[in-house]
Amino acid sequence: MSEEKKNGLIMVVDDSQENIRLLEIILKKANYEVLSAQSGRKALDIINAVIPDLILLDVMMPQLNGYQVCKLLKKDAKLQSIPIIFLTSMSGTEDIVKGFEAGAADYVFRPFNRVELLARLKTHIDLKHSRDKVIELERKNLALAMSATANHEINQPLTVITGNLYLLKESIPKELITETQKQYLTKIDAAIIKIKELLARYRHAASMKYKQYSGNEIVLDYTEPEK
Repeated sequence: MSEEKKNGLIMVVDDSQENIRLLEIILKKANYEVLSAQSGRKALDIINAVIPDLILLDVMMPQLNGYQVCKLLKKDAKLQSIPIIFLTSMSGTEDIVKGFEAGAADYVFRPFNRVELLARLKTHIDLKHSRDKVIELERKNLALAMSATANHEINQPLTVITGNLYLLKESIPKELITETQKQYLTKIDAAIIKIKELLARYRHAASMKYKQYSGNEIVLDYTEPEK
């Protein structure tokens, strides 16, 4: 019997081990995977290594408080889409506004109701997954548009290069071509074949995956699939 699919991965950040333990019990019973940290700095280290679907974040913590952690996450392009729910007993209007200005998606106030907490978690995780699907669709549509443009713009000059290379080879008597010149021509042929292969893969851009290139930049992964 296969293992039941988890509802998502939730990061719990609270300086109280007791609070973390309680939330872990509730979340695991609701079929969530749970990561936890007792400080903002530790949480940032973990989140940079393993990106959760949602973060439950305590406000009042030493060194880095919840507002500061939230702001740092929202500045990082690869992490800013993670929904953050503040879990706190601070229910004043000024505190709530401060949290939303920092980038929070929602608030849950202590003492919290288990059913309400789980309902809010599910809502925000579902919203995130919907947004992720829209972004992925937009990327695929962009990749398809780029592939069509690339095929049109590159194929034409590539045809000219291929044709003229053939004419060049035919115009030089074989006995006059040196070994070095043969190597040059062979390298040009190999480069043309490589470009044609890349253009062929471009036609399947919508099914390609993306990979991290530099900083927050992503590129299409043209790695040959394993056979």
